[in-house]
Amino acid sequence: MKGKGAATTVWLVLWMRICECGVVRTMRGWDRPRGTLLAGSWKKMSGIRRKMKEIGIGKQMAFDGFRTECEGKRRRMHVRGFTRGNRDEIGPSDIDINSLLETPLDGAVETSWEGDLRGPAKREADGIRGQHSFSPEYMEYIPPKEQFRVRHVSLFLRHGDRNPISRTVGNVVNAMDDVDLWNSLLPDENTQAEWDRLHPIEPKNVGSKPYDDGLTPFGQLTRQGAKECMDVGKSLRERYIVNQSVLPEKLDPSKLKIRTTNLRRTQQTAQNFLLGLYPLETRDSLDTQFPIETRPVSEENLFANPKNCPAYGRKVDKITKNARKTTLVKKAERELMRGLGYPEGEVRWAQAREVLTCYLLQNRPLPNNLTADDLLQMGDINGFLWRAQYSDEDVARLVTGRVFAEVFEDMSEAIEDPDDSFRMSVYAGHDSTLVPLLCAMGVYDGKWPPYASNIVIELAENIETGQEWVRIQYNFEEVLLMDGFWNTLEDFQNYMSYFVLSEREYKDECNLEDDDDLSDPTPSSGRKFPPGWDEGTKRPEKGSRNSPDELSDTLR
Repeated sequence: MKGKGAATTVWLVLWMRICECGVVRTMRGWDRPRGTLLAGSWKKMSGIRRKMKEIGIGKQMAFDGFRTECEGKRRRMHVRGFTRGNRDEIGPSDIDINSLLETPLDGAVETSWEGDLRGPAKREADGIRGQHSFSPEYMEYIPPKEQFRVRHVSLFLRHGDRNPISRTVGNVVNAMDDVDLWNSLLPDENTQAEWDRLHPIEPKNVGSKPYDDGLTPFGQLTRQGAKECMDVGKSLRERYIVNQSVLPEKLDPSKLKIRTTNLRRTQQTAQNFLLGLYPLETRDSLDTQFPIETRPVSEENLFANPKNCPAYGRKVDKITKNARKTTLVKKAERELMRGLGYPEGEVRWAQAREVLTCYLLQNRPLPNNLTADDLLQMGDINGFLWRAQYSDEDVARLVTGRVFAEVFEDMSEAIEDPDDSFRMSVYAGHDSTLVPLLCAMGVYDGKWPPYASNIVIELAENIETGQEWVRIQYNFEEVLLMDGFWNTLEDFQNYMSYFVLSEREYKDECNLEDDDDLSDPTPSSGRKFPPGWDEGTKRPEKGSRNSPDELSDTLR
């Protein structure tokens, strides 16, 4: 009875931890073929009992081969190689957990990560850098189902590591005092000139005058940031050129669209991404150039623009003021920001976080005895503020509506004319590009996007039925949307229909005099609203989507 009771206790604790954590767990040996879980892999994971003994039952179930992401509402155990119905998923009841726990241990625990770290172990080993920058090595791509063929990919990529944008943090930090440090992190002039030769920014009269022109070295992409973006390009080359043939082997402007906001760091992000996606050795010697599109600020849709959209500005001001009054923010101000020299009620969370993060990543001391964990907490406050702003459906609609219209237009063309349409659309932007998109889809977790973070939207065709399906990935992790990783294109369009705006609708709604008018826009495109949506207000019924939560500066 004692042994049986102990086993029951272990099972209950494991189950409670699964429910508490809301896990997406993938069991896969990194040295195994994609989508397989061989019998031998179970032995590789036999360290679970030892790991649990080391870390204590009730703490993180982190054993070799498991990928753990605690995301609150997403409660599922995902194991590749096992299927039930049409989903690549199994529940805890489908696994004999006790058999895992009872697997005998022979000697040291084996791991395929030893000597060549990948996955969460690699991110852990990268320490502070792993917390603030994304690397493709941190997450393994899960390929589509066997009967799916990817027809189009939309990629939203945040710039890589950069120098601080702001010059100060309150009255305790002046980044101008360290201008030599920031200059030393930049690529040399010849390298930058070569990037511009290979990938000129067009139109030239716009691209040659970025918003941050003359501000060097502040806000500029570092050598580390360039490498991060190139690594993302290399990873997607392996995924969509080598393995799935979504893009052709040779660089073809008719198959690839790439656009950037008009700042040097995002221009160079796009340039280095392309150098990873199509290295020079893969290009024809007479056709090595590939221009990158940008737009004037008045036409930009990859970040919010209060000057061009007064209704957005008024709405955001109200949300921000209310969010800053919450107990969470007030308490964090007292604990983290006191002593930095900000006037009461005028704390600039984004400024402090972004400047101090740059110092932290260069192993420089932080002021006021702040720690690396304190900066993570600042990021959480920033996330709370931005989620309050962009989880408001009207705000998210104004910020993302034209972008989603572009995404759906590219998808439609890929379906209707696959031989004469883009197969990949790339948008190089900012955290203020990614967060609104995640909020509009109802999947933002409140965490600040690391450098080189990305959203991938895959459009795939089921070659057996001809039906189109859509999958969202955030930093290479599948995103659970409408209770599935894959959703039909029709369901996805219905789910996002409120957040799609034409240019005309955008201008009309931005110029509304009364914010209340935003609550009942009259769609001119005959939108269809999914179940759970209030047809009168054209928004989800209360409680059917994520509730609001806050804001900060843009273009970080």
